[in-house]
Amino acid sequence: MTDTLQVGGLEFEVRRSSRRNTLGLTVDRTGALIAHVPTETSAEELSHWIQRKLLWVHRKLALKEEAIFRMCGPEYISGESFCYLGRRYRLRLVEQQKQPLLFDGAYFTLRRDARPAEAHFRNWYIATGSDWLRRRTVTLSRRTASSPKRVDVRDLGFRWGS
Repeated sequence: MTDTLQVGGLEFEVRRSSRRNTLGLTVDRTGALIAHVPTETSAEELSHWIQRKLLWVHRKLALKEEAIFRMCGPEYISGESFCYLGRRYRLRLVEQQKQPLLFDGAYFTLRRDARPAEAHFRNWYIATGSDWLRRRTVTLSRRTASSPKRVDVRDLGFRWGS
C-alpha cells in the first residue's frame, strides 16, 4: 500500500508493509523520496520522524544533483571518445557513408546527419557485443565441457551483470 506525505516542502512516497518493523528513508537514483514504514505507523508519527531526517535528505538530494551535473551525456562531436573492450576510441564525423555508424578498429565514424546517435551506438554495441560474446562463449564452453542454452545481449538499463 502506497500514499504520499508532504514534509518540509518535499513529497515522500510512503510504502507500508506488514513485514516491516522500523522506519526507513530512501533517496533513489532519480531523486524520488521514499519512506518505508510498518503498516501501523500513523501519518503524524511518520511526519515527525521525517522532519528530524530532513538535513540528511537535503544532503542526499544535493549529492544526486551534483552527480547528475557531472554526468552529462555524450555530445557526438568529432574528437569525443567512446569505450570499446576496455579502450577508448575517438569519434570522427563524416558527411557521407553508407551506414550511420562504423568502427574501423581505430576510430568510430558517424555520419553527421545521424545525430543524435544514441540509438546507433546502442544498436552497434548490442550487435557487436553479441558476436563477441558468442565467440567467447564457444571458447569457454570447450574449456569447461558445458554449453549454455542461449546467449543474449540486451540493454538492461541499471541492472548490471544480469
